[in-house]
Amino acid sequence: MTIAGTVVASLGFAFPAAADSLGAIWTGAYVGAQVGMSRADFDAHELGSLDTTSAAFGGYVGYNIGLGGLMLGVEADTLYENSSVGTSTVGGGGVSLNSRWNGSLRGRGGFSIGPALFYATAGWAWTGISTAQRSAAGTSVSSSGTVDGVVYGIGAEAYILPPVSIRLEALRYDYGTEKLSVASGITALSGIDRGDTVVRAGVTLHFK
Repeated sequence: MTIAGTVVASLGFAFPAAADSLGAIWTGAYVGAQVGMSRADFDAHELGSLDTTSAAFGGYVGYNIGLGGLMLGVEADTLYENSSVGTSTVGGGGVSLNSRWNGSLRGRGGFSIGPALFYATAGWAWTGISTAQRSAAGTSVSSSGTVDGVVYGIGAEAYILPPVSIRLEALRYDYGTEKLSVASGITALSGIDRGDTVVRAGVTLHFK
C-alpha cells in the first residue's frame, strides 16, 4: 500500500492502493457551513465606483463523483453579507446601495492527493440589491431587484475525520447590470454593476 493509501485507509475508507483510485473517497452527498470575508464593489455611472468589505457566512450542499484520481461534482450555496455603501448627492441628499445575500449553482472539478482535494469551480450566481435615495428635505424613495451573473474560483479541501473535511475557497462573482432607478428618485441611476470577491473557509459533513 502506498503512503497515501495508508493515510486515507486510516481515516476509515476502504479503497485500492493505486493512486488513480483516490477520487473515490470524495464520492457522495455532503452539506456544510462556511464563513469568510467579502469585498463587494458597486459601479454606477452617476456615482462612480464604490466598494466595501464585510464578513460573510452561509451554507452549501452538493454531490461528488470520483473518477479514478479525478472528482466531478455539483454544488449549491447561499451566503449572507451585509454590504452597504453610500455617497452624498448634489443639494445635500444621499444615495445608499445595499446587497445582503448571494447564491450560486456551480460545477466542481478537481484531483485528489491522499486525503486532500484541489479543485476549480464555476457556474451561475445571483444576488439581491437595493438602493435608497434621500433628499436634503428628508424625503426618501427606494428600489430593489435581483441580479444574476457568473461565479468562478479555486479551492482546496482535506479530510480531518472520516466524515468531516475542511475547505478554503477564493471566488469571484461578476453580475450583470441592474437598473434600479426610481421614477421619482433624487438621482436617476441608469444601471448598477455589481461584483464580489470572496475568500471563505468551510466545514463539510459527508454522507457515504
